[in-house]
Amino acid sequence: MRLFRTTRLAVTAGLAAVLALLTGPVPAQAAEPAWGLVASSCTPPAIAANRAVGIGLVEVEAYWDRYLPSGPGAVDTAYAADLRARVTACLDNGIQVVLGPGTQYPPAWVRGLPGAALVDQRGKSPVTGAIDVVYSAAARQAQDDYLRRLVADLPSARLDGFRVGTSTAGEIGFPGPNEAGDGFLQSWWAFGADAQQGTGLAAGTPVTPMPGWIPGQRTWNGRTVTPAMAQNWFLWYSRSLLYAIKGQVDTLRAAGYTRPVHVPSPGKGVLPADLTTATNALLGGAGDRDGSLGRGLFYVDQFPALAGNVAGPLVVDLTGVDDATAVSARALNPPQDRCAASDATTSVASGTPVQNWSNLRFARAQAARAGLAAVGENPGPPGPETGGTATSDPIAEQIRRSPGYARSCSLIGFFLAFESVLDDPASGVTRQDYVRAVTG
Repeated sequence: MRLFRTTRLAVTAGLAAVLALLTGPVPAQAAEPAWGLVASSCTPPAIAANRAVGIGLVEVEAYWDRYLPSGPGAVDTAYAADLRARVTACLDNGIQVVLGPGTQYPPAWVRGLPGAALVDQRGKSPVTGAIDVVYSAAARQAQDDYLRRLVADLPSARLDGFRVGTSTAGEIGFPGPNEAGDGFLQSWWAFGADAQQGTGLAAGTPVTPMPGWIPGQRTWNGRTVTPAMAQNWFLWYSRSLLYAIKGQVDTLRAAGYTRPVHVPSPGKGVLPADLTTATNALLGGAGDRDGSLGRGLFYVDQFPALAGNVAGPLVVDLTGVDDATAVSARALNPPQDRCAASDATTSVASGTPVQNWSNLRFARAQAARAGLAAVGENPGPPGPETGGTATSDPIAEQIRRSPGYARSCSLIGFFLAFESVLDDPASGVTRQDYVRAVTG
């Protein structure tokens, strides 16, 4: 499904139309991806600029702290009206919209709810502002109320997608390395009273199978901790994220939203061999290649579980298109950055050097194994608000290479990060550059 035709007229069908073509297992070669932008303002100038080059798909970000700034039910009607007007304006002008609800921006009053503070094994909380919507019933209920209000307040039946997540980036995952702010690299964010004792635990989420056990400890309640016990604890931890994602999706469905839900998923997650290394060391620090262990990201297990337990249609949003791992993977001989039709099988076969694959390639293979459609987005330029780093491709190179990665990995859509970059003369890139990359 081309977003850019040779005449540069915007198409009216978006990801939902593409998704409707994909029934059963994701095919090795899907239709042409839909091409879009991350974080569109949907203001009249942005709409005009996007329509002028044929951009017909955008992600629009809402902000929880602006929508409900002062308390439960205390909607800022001016902000809500502005958000509704901008989303509607894009839709009325033929631009499809995927909504990012902005649950990563919780209001101050939510932070004060019982159990809302994430707690690691040392009693620390994240300095990044992350809250506990995984285990805390009070925080989860506040979030659910916000999601229901968005569905009712926006033209949700016309949306092309609705994102859900648990992290400060709006993605699936717990906080990452050093988010406790003191240089400690591996926090496990499951040591509040809710997760450990069941006090104020979100409905349907299981309490820890080993209350009081801290990863790395060799004994628990007088018993020797085995690698199997450590693995069971990690699976409880990582699957806790799925209960939170399922809870959001269930809330959206109960509120009447029936269209695709997107789950932004960073990196490649824990590799099976690394999990073996980590659990053999009782989760004491070994085997954590990129911080995925503490984040609870294990796509080999999580994507099939999502596919089997979350009401569809469901789309995985892979946020590592042409990230730093693609740069290093393509430098190998042979290159390991592009997806192959056999990846879904070989990615979990013993001896496959998946540690050399790009994040996109491995994560896409896990989505394919689960029969899930996938979209993607690039990290954007280096900065605190992006996924770009000093070793990523420059933004112009990301624009040039990302369409090829999207096609090789059979993504049904790609979102370029960010609209504001294309509006910034200092960035050196424009919408025309994006069009040329897609159509050239």
